[in-house]
Amino acid sequence: MSTTATHKDTQATTALTVRLPAELADALKNYAFITETSGNDVIKRAVIEYLRAHAQTDMVRAAFDRALQQHAIAFEKLADL
Repeated sequence: MSTTATHKDTQATTALTVRLPAELADALKNYAFITETSGNDVIKRAVIEYLRAHAQTDMVRAAFDRALQQHAIAFEKLADL
């Protein structure tokens, strides 16, 4: 992964290699062509939508699991009350 500084009006970007099955790569190229956009933009939008839908839930669940582990002894003692 490499970070590249860009023009001051745009955000800095990071190059990232993504390996896709041939069929998915072809579908991406076709979709990008039909919608007159770049494959990079299609992937970027897909990642943004995925994170909006899943990241919040996953982060809350991870924090909850971590709290359960950190306070397991206290929870066990409270269960007997």
